[in-house]
Amino acid sequence: MEPIGRAARIDRLRKSSSARHPVSKATLKHFASLWTLMDYPNGSASGEWPMEKKVAAIKEAGFNGFQWAALPEMKDLAEKYDLAFLGSCQTNAANYAHILRDFAPLNPIRINVQLGNHATQPDEAVDLWIAMNKEASDLGLILDLETHRGTCTETPEKTWKIAELYAHKTGEMLRLNFDFSHFAVVKHLYPPYADRLLDRPDLLRATSQIHLRPFNGHHCEIPITDSRGKISGWAASWLEFVKDALTCCSEGKSSSDTLWACPEFGAMTSGYWLPSFPDPWKDTIAAKQAISEIWDKI
Repeated sequence: MEPIGRAARIDRLRKSSSARHPVSKATLKHFASLWTLMDYPNGSASGEWPMEKKVAAIKEAGFNGFQWAALPEMKDLAEKYDLAFLGSCQTNAANYAHILRDFAPLNPIRINVQLGNHATQPDEAVDLWIAMNKEASDLGLILDLETHRGTCTETPEKTWKIAELYAHKTGEMLRLNFDFSHFAVVKHLYPPYADRLLDRPDLLRATSQIHLRPFNGHHCEIPITDSRGKISGWAASWLEFVKDALTCCSEGKSSSDTLWACPEFGAMTSGYWLPSFPDPWKDTIAAKQAISEIWDKI
């Protein structure tokens, strides 16, 4: 018998998964990262929009929430503009306790966590994650572990090992926030990306927060629009991947479940965005619209 290729195995897994987990009517909600609007609109602190103007623009663009660090004004701005606040932080053993305590009075819906660094080993990461979640639970907070370069989850292999160890120690599924752009670049992938990036659909189905930055196998961020403001041809492979990823995310979810999605672009001074790229905020809005259309179709 001829061996089954990787793409065929993934396709077979998807089909069998769909039979067991029909596509749901879960709610997709979009949130914007205030990181995108750092140094905006001029690419410098000079003339940068004040925080309230940024949040007002997020509301005007039709987002359901925004994400940022534990700054005291986040709660008031979220309430004023009727938006959800989602936290974001970089943590280690020395700082996580006070960071979580700072978040507690702000009532974030969820908190995205970049944990440790590139040298953090999976067993160390699991012990730290268990301790963090205990602290978070005591404070009424929900954490999601982001897949991100320079952290304990910088490669698929390390992330899957962390998930395995976590399940063994707790009997629970690891709550991940997938940012697939980092995995794609680490592996220098050619499309179709789903063949390599969706090989743990069980973890993806368990996620409630996902970062969706357009990427290819050599660039962690690519534009989604062309010079006319239309969806560009170079984003086609990424959009096909988004369709596969969101289909997987939706499986097994009920009508009461919410998937929080962030169409994410780097700030003008982040290194992700390049001067030849379109306006990052306008691209964020265009990505949000494209993601919504995909969700409606699936």
